Amino acid sequence: MVDKIRPERMRPEDYAPGESPMHRRATYVRKEIVSKGVGFGSALAIAISFTTHKSILWAIIHGFFSWVYVIYYAFTR
Repeated sequence: MVDKIRPERMRPEDYAPGESPMHRRATYVRKEIVSKGVGFGSALAIAISFTTHKSILWAIIHGFFSWVYVIYYAFTR
């Protein structure tokens, strides 16, 4: 298996005077905590909804609204 090559991080002193990273077409990668998939609020809303209503349709709808449904459920129970 081929190892992935990790680019070196450029420091400000590595640029020529008056040159910017955009001029060099440098690519920067940022890390995200959740980029794809179901977030914690959605998972919690789906679990609460399914245990309460026993309906997949309601679980999907409440998962879409996520934290709004969780807060609503907390205040009404």
